[in-house]
Amino acid sequence: MNKCPLPTAYHEAGHALAFWWNGQYIKRVTVRSRTAARSGPMIDLLGNPHDVEGLVEADYLVPHPALDAPGIAEYLPSMVDSIERDLLDCFAGPVAEAVYWHRKVDTFIQGSGRGDRYRGHELIRLLPARKLLDAESLAIARSRCLVRCYWPAVTAVAQLLQEHGTVDGNAVTALLCDITGESPTLLRNDLANLDRRCDRRWSAN
Repeated sequence: MNKCPLPTAYHEAGHALAFWWNGQYIKRVTVRSRTAARSGPMIDLLGNPHDVEGLVEADYLVPHPALDAPGIAEYLPSMVDSIERDLLDCFAGPVAEAVYWHRKVDTFIQGSGRGDRYRGHELIRLLPARKLLDAESLAIARSRCLVRCYWPAVTAVAQLLQEHGTVDGNAVTALLCDITGESPTLLRNDLANLDRRCDRRWSAN
């Protein structure tokens, strides 16, 4: 049976959860079967090829971090929140895969999540100097907390993706809202609240 791999489904479900929690619009979520992934690149909704096993197409807050000047958020402090939310989008995928396997996050950030980490580092370089040292570890801790707190929702999305492969973003959003009873709007969930929840329940390990 040429089924979509469940670990990849959990990975993409983690990304989708973070976008949803931030209130960012999700266009489409795709998990490819191993056969499809070997057959060539995936073409996204804009016609761009991606050599990936799965992809969440959504609206980033900082769409092209590589084009911005290093440390720009030092002079545009309003960017810090956007950068840190996009870091949550980046790292929630490999974190969800790690939770699924009951393994350490580092294994997946350096493996299936290396593209996510690359984008994460593009974002981190935009932060003020005082935030650079802890930015990745903070993003991973937040992602771990988010994924664990919403694990039943991550599982539901992963199962949907494994079954269907490609799912419209509105359907993913509706499922997350239905499972959690929450309907996040853009930037309304406060990262500080997530930090407090992490400190209370899921200290970094």
